[in-house]
Amino acid sequence: MQHGKVKVGLIQTSISTDPDLNLERALEKAEDAIVRGARIVCLPELYRTLYFPQREDKEAFSLAETIPGDSTYAFSDLARKHEAVIIVPTFEEDRGGYYNSVAVIDADGTLLDTYRKIHIPHDPCFFEKNYFRPGNEFRVYNTRYAKFAVLICYDQWFPEAARIVALKGADIIFYPTAIGWIKGATPREGDWRSAWETVQRGHAIANSVHLVAVNRVGEEGDLIFWGSSFACDSFGNVIARASNKDEDALVVELDLGMNREVREGWGFMRNRRPELYWPIVEMCSGEHQREEKTLPCFDETPLEYGFHMPAEWERHDAVWLSWPYDLDSFPEIEDVETAYIAIIKALHEGELVNLLVKDEMMLDRVLPMLEDADVDLRKMKFHLASYADVWFRDYGPTFVVNREKKELAMVNWIFNAWGEKYTELLSDSVIPSIMNEDLKLQAFFPGIVLEGGSIDVNGRGTVLTTEQCLLSSNRNPGLGKDELESYLKGYLGARKVIWLNQGIAGDDTDGHVDDIARFVGSNVVLCAYEDDPEDENYFVLRENYEILCKETDHDGKTLQVIKLPMPGFVGKEQRLPASYANFYIGNEVVLVPVFGHANDQAALRIIQDIFPNRNIIGINCREMVHGLGAIHCISQQQPRV
Repeated sequence: MQHGKVKVGLIQTSISTDPDLNLERALEKAEDAIVRGARIVCLPELYRTLYFPQREDKEAFSLAETIPGDSTYAFSDLARKHEAVIIVPTFEEDRGGYYNSVAVIDADGTLLDTYRKIHIPHDPCFFEKNYFRPGNEFRVYNTRYAKFAVLICYDQWFPEAARIVALKGADIIFYPTAIGWIKGATPREGDWRSAWETVQRGHAIANSVHLVAVNRVGEEGDLIFWGSSFACDSFGNVIARASNKDEDALVVELDLGMNREVREGWGFMRNRRPELYWPIVEMCSGEHQREEKTLPCFDETPLEYGFHMPAEWERHDAVWLSWPYDLDSFPEIEDVETAYIAIIKALHEGELVNLLVKDEMMLDRVLPMLEDADVDLRKMKFHLASYADVWFRDYGPTFVVNREKKELAMVNWIFNAWGEKYTELLSDSVIPSIMNEDLKLQAFFPGIVLEGGSIDVNGRGTVLTTEQCLLSSNRNPGLGKDELESYLKGYLGARKVIWLNQGIAGDDTDGHVDDIARFVGSNVVLCAYEDDPEDENYFVLRENYEILCKETDHDGKTLQVIKLPMPGFVGKEQRLPASYANFYIGNEVVLVPVFGHANDQAALRIIQDIFPNRNIIGINCREMVHGLGAIHCISQQQPRV
């Protein structure tokens, strides 16, 4: 959070029928505000065009422009000339469609990532769904003068949007807007303008941020835009308000130091209970499904955009891990740290290792351990982040690739700590968003609960999963097998789903597939198999093996199923979910969990035969598995495009 003072410019304009004239006048007003001291200037929504969405059938797409384009070129020059930050709302044309967007230009004229309006209205005189596709990512801009977010008009009414950008570090929320009264209408619910200002002031208070709303003014068709652009502080006090009928250009000083005072004094962030908020997403998803009673619509899925999840043996750019620290998960923490050092040392020569650490103190402890093991720190990247535990496979994103366009994206599932078994771990659901602050990838949000360990793919169109996990009542109770298959196909870019029945004994994840069966070739599967009829895994694993032997891949080819032995009973009083199938396939190595059992060497030999060009390394996981997971559970590969 930045704590200084900054002056912002609110450019409230009326709009003509001439886009070029609107651009020229906006440039003049923005420059005037900058000369009067504004360091950040914001224009109103769709500043260059009349508000065409008040008609359902208007031909308006010729008004769209690209980013970069005429508007951004002109305002980049202005920003560079005066070293000012400028927010330029634009009707954007992109190869993916048309968007109601914002271009943010930093003080050196640099064009930052585009924000696309996420919430799209479709009401009388506001028929925006006829014209705009929705965006799918909230952005926070760390500019020269302040760290802020931009949300657009209808986004104003959604408290979740304001909370998300505040959690991502925004000190100011800008709302470029085009809102007004419908001529001749008397709303039964009351004064729209008052509600508009009230809800935004509430966002400022609840999130301890300053807020700036910039509206247009004047009559256009059936709408009377009410102006009244305003800025308020982090306790909702209005600092300045523009005219409700005339053009205006306010320059307002914001004291961002107040944000911390309000946040610490009232504890709105400190006293949150994020581990209990996940039903907001899941319940809305379930409500939608109950109302529609149809399969999900996949107009915005990775599959629609040509993405798919590649196989794990395909080349990686990086791997993601979180350093262990929790003594409840790992009573013998030093042995687990030793295993982590061995994992990092083995992987870092072949792929970048991204390592999450909680704070500087942890980093200071980890660095000497890595150096003593001769790990080349230049082949690692450290990320300071708050996380509850290390199960990256389950709370991290699923990466997908578009090979043709050489693009990488992520799928952000809902993580509910394996059916709310561990509420103290629910906070790890934010990790994908934290990662994407660095990666800046396109992100897809399916809106269903799923963990990465519950799926395995061959990268060609086939997915492995289990009924025990995905059909569990503690995940997505409103969805059946057909609906879940549709999600898997849409978000993993697959054509076929193979359902196994159950997972192994001791597994608290309700039967994750990465402990029982793994693709090691396009139609080759390693299947965990227990030879001892007295072992409680015997019948479950035999049943899974028989299912696979009768199955085919996406092209109808019979699967080659190879038995992988089990390490027997691992644990003391409680059986732990020990399995050799929980291996990680790196670029140069395959890391296999071993447990000091007679079958360790047999498992390593089988895996070596499958991957003759990779070094097969056994990692002692007897202590790690006390946390109820092993190598695959703690890792997430980032594929190369």
